[in-house]
Amino acid sequence: MREHLDDVVAARDQMERLVRVIVAIGSDLDLDVTLHRIVHGAMELSGARYAALGIRAADGSLANFVCEGLDDVSARRLGEQIEAGSPDPTLSAMLGIPITVRGNDFGVLYLADDRPGREFSESQEGAVRALATAAAAAIDNARLFERERESAKWTKASREITTALLSGDPQTGPLQLIVNLALELADAEQAILLVPAEPEVPTGDVDTLVVAATAGRYASEVIGRQVPMDGSTTGGVARRGLPLITDSFQYPIEGFTDVGDRSAIVMPLIADEAVLGVIAVARRPHQAAFDNDYLELVSDFARHAAIALALAAGREHALNQELAQADSVDSALIAATEELRRLWRARRVLAVTFPTQAVPPDAAPKVVAVGEDVQWVDLPTQTRQALEALRDADLLTPNTSQPGTAGIAVQHPEGVLVVWIDLTDQRAFTLEDQTLLTVLAGRLSQGLQRVHRVDQQRETALALQHAILGPADLPHGFAVRYQAASRPLQVGGDWYDVVDLDDGRIAMIVGDCVGHGLSAATVMGQVRSACRALLFDNPSPAAALAGMDRFAARLPGAQCATAVCAVLDPATGELVYSSAGHPPPILVHADGAVEQLTDAHTIALGLRVGRHRPEASFTMPAGSTLLLYTDGLVERRRVLLEEGISRAAALLEEQRASPLEELADHIMSQMAPSSGYQDDVALLLYRHPAPLELDFPADVSHLASTRKALRNWLTSARLEPGQVMDVLVAAGEAVANAIEHGHRHSPGGTIKLKATALVDRVQLTIADTGSWKRPQPALDTHRGRGLMLMRGLMQDVTIDHGTSGTTVRLYARI
Repeated sequence: MREHLDDVVAARDQMERLVRVIVAIGSDLDLDVTLHRIVHGAMELSGARYAALGIRAADGSLANFVCEGLDDVSARRLGEQIEAGSPDPTLSAMLGIPITVRGNDFGVLYLADDRPGREFSESQEGAVRALATAAAAAIDNARLFERERESAKWTKASREITTALLSGDPQTGPLQLIVNLALELADAEQAILLVPAEPEVPTGDVDTLVVAATAGRYASEVIGRQVPMDGSTTGGVARRGLPLITDSFQYPIEGFTDVGDRSAIVMPLIADEAVLGVIAVARRPHQAAFDNDYLELVSDFARHAAIALALAAGREHALNQELAQADSVDSALIAATEELRRLWRARRVLAVTFPTQAVPPDAAPKVVAVGEDVQWVDLPTQTRQALEALRDADLLTPNTSQPGTAGIAVQHPEGVLVVWIDLTDQRAFTLEDQTLLTVLAGRLSQGLQRVHRVDQQRETALALQHAILGPADLPHGFAVRYQAASRPLQVGGDWYDVVDLDDGRIAMIVGDCVGHGLSAATVMGQVRSACRALLFDNPSPAAALAGMDRFAARLPGAQCATAVCAVLDPATGELVYSSAGHPPPILVHADGAVEQLTDAHTIALGLRVGRHRPEASFTMPAGSTLLLYTDGLVERRRVLLEEGISRAAALLEEQRASPLEELADHIMSQMAPSSGYQDDVALLLYRHPAPLELDFPADVSHLASTRKALRNWLTSARLEPGQVMDVLVAAGEAVANAIEHGHRHSPGGTIKLKATALVDRVQLTIADTGSWKRPQPALDTHRGRGLMLMRGLMQDVTIDHGTSGTTVRLYARI
């Protein structure tokens, strides 16, 4: 009876201990604490001197141990002995109890005792088995809690990355931030981030990754190492876009994967189907391997990092690009407001400027509205009050108190600018929205200040450029264009010049100084002035370039400038030219034949002072067009220079019949790259012969001199003698009519005659400032015969009568 009572008491005590242990192991959600409590509780319930919990890896092996009374090595040996059924003779009692969590083999609880005669009783074994069942639930709860905690940590890290990316330079610091956070959160030994060696290459064409950021062990040794996309683990992850857990790497990265066997996660950073990079994180040797649950956590982090990196770079780049392309504060503000509306898909975005300068008391703030055209007076009172409140509040502090709206105030060159966003729905502005708005508003304020400074400088810069570039009033027959690559000041180092020489000839120069911007423009102005002075002293292209050699060798920034100089006799078409390292002039004949003027070509200025420079000469045929230009017109990356020159020549040939101004515009527009000229461009066109323009009083005494000047011009245009006579007779009738009819009642008027030679025809325009008397053949049979004569001699004749005078146009085919 006494023994039975003792057994009941012992069973009761064991049950109380079991309940106490089960309560203890379930009272803490920390997984490591729970595991140690399970081991300690098993020792207490069994009375064992040694206990260990062997935790299985994904492949079923025992990867990690939680021990009491023995070390990891002894625990591993104990587990192997129990698993193999070969008891250690030094141990009198051994017991192994499996623990199953959610149907998966989590591990084994091992118990052992080396005291002589010691055995585990059935009640002790039963209590430990009950503990194992309760342990499974406690482990499951602890793992769920740990996963949530880890998830929160990674989510917080994702937000930190987003904030950092939006607040700083999206191309440098964030890469280091990503690897630092990955190393810390994964409790790893090393972390590296690889990016495409050529980021501008399409994803499918990337062939090399380079280590751009590192953290942890051997960080300085690993940075900068390159890995091929093909045949490497990291490249395979980038190609497939899928994360991977591995303990061995194809194409090992020296200093990263050769420091011992350990588990590693490799994650792609992919956004919008573009490979932004690859993160690889490796744990320490013998540290617990990464599992699939952890892979999901880290992959989510990588996905957020990639998206944040892409969005931050894209959004800032888009806004900065709009601001950089703006030519004024107003255009910058309109472009930026449209960009903000696009980013948030907003119903309406307002940009309201409150000036701080003295303004009339009743003056309304200036409103830029996109999505809905409104003025200040059109806005509801509540909205106006909210805008005014933001004006008086702290700058760069978002106000999102009203669902579906957000406002922020920034510094404007004229005062305070308030940006107000109305979303299409009533959703709240998230923390990420507010962060992005703050960052972009700051960029907007900086951009507006920059554009304002440029506005103030532009007029001065353009005045300087125009003063030193070349003459605004050109002789007849010339057209010029200039385009500087240096936005937004629009000044550069290319130049043109057209100089009337003392002997009646005309000098043409096109040149290119090294560099862009104001410094190049300053050098250009000095070089151009020197060339002009040299030509006045000696109107020889070769002599002028030789003199410029000496000048360029002594002027900082002028050495290696290129130039082509030509001297034209407009009466005969004779052209003498010399080139100093410059692209060859292009000549297109009236029949479409094209030639490049490659004679008399030597090296750039200032390189060989004192060397003779050659010159060549030829006579321009009537109807031919000459093109001088700088390399910015024809030079493109990855395209042969000859291809660009050939393209310009083809455009010149195709449009050779066009008026000169139209031809200049056509060449500039057709040669321009889609992104605009990346280098300064100067272009000069001359068509021979130049148009003849005469202004003379409406008096018969001027008929002889006018006829002589027109005869000489028609001869230079290479008209046949018979055609010259036909044109002279028709033009004489038109001039006589202008004198007789246009100014019969208003002596002292003016007649203008202009003659232009195109490829296949000559066009004359005779305009007076009077009013013709309508012919009346019924009253005077001799009247109107002049018009009949003009129409008989010319291919086409048009007469336009207007309130300010009459214009006659005569066309003759060559």
